[in-house]
Amino acid sequence: MAAIADGIDFLSELVLGKCVGKDYSGQKAATSVVYSLFAFLWFILFGKCSTLDFSALVTCASFMQCFGLTLLTMKVSATKSLKGLSSKMLVLFVIHFAFRLTSTSIKNGYIPVDKSGDYMYQCLDGASLLLALHLLFSMHKTHAYTYQEEYDTLPLFPIVAACIVLGVFIHGNFNRSFFFDSVWQISANLESFVLVPQLWMLAKMGGQIDTVTAHFVACMVLSGVMTFTFWWWTGIELEKRGPCFAHQLNIALQALKLILGADFMYYYAMSWLGGTQLVLPQMDGMEM
Repeated sequence: MAAIADGIDFLSELVLGKCVGKDYSGQKAATSVVYSLFAFLWFILFGKCSTLDFSALVTCASFMQCFGLTLLTMKVSATKSLKGLSSKMLVLFVIHFAFRLTSTSIKNGYIPVDKSGDYMYQCLDGASLLLALHLLFSMHKTHAYTYQEEYDTLPLFPIVAACIVLGVFIHGNFNRSFFFDSVWQISANLESFVLVPQLWMLAKMGGQIDTVTAHFVACMVLSGVMTFTFWWWTGIELEKRGPCFAHQLNIALQALKLILGADFMYYYAMSWLGGTQLVLPQMDGMEM
């Protein structure tokens, strides 16, 4: 009970902005509380806010993204450090969520037909956007001295530019609007690459990866599994409103996301099964 109380106290200080100094014990207790809270919200989501349609998988994917970013926010507030976190990943998250919310908050062509798509899906993305912005502010203002910029070297412009060009020229027609269909497709393209800067940074650093960061990456990969599963079974619907290559593009990019995260998940699974600290091999010669 004392651990639960410590966790709730830490979370209340986090929300009110009163966290002062490092609090590792508070973080550990708060992590357990957040796991329990999100588990409870999971049942609420599918018990009260869902009709259990297959499209609810998309809401599940957004739920896992929000959960992962919440864990990162707690870690930063407790340790006052952003060691091992990629600023460029957070920038991609912000751009991705901004594009997706532009489409899903106004049009309903790409929201889940499940009841959770009425408002829960958008709320989860909105919360994730705010968490990513908060982490970016902490990284470049509050705790800028802890940011390991020397490892965060993956160029973003080629990724963003390619995603925008692909989204403009290859997209579905669910929104029946060139602009909103393009905007949604751009967000989907970006989603496939949001983890790349973080994986790049972790590979360059090598060595031990802290538990919270490892759980965050695992959450993002699990989110990708759900999104891939959804498009694998329903992507063909995109071609029923006019010939396009959006179906193949979405499946290819989601598969690429899973392939990129497969190496990390291998080491994550081995460390979990063995009950040891996650250790990644250092990748030498990765300079850009």
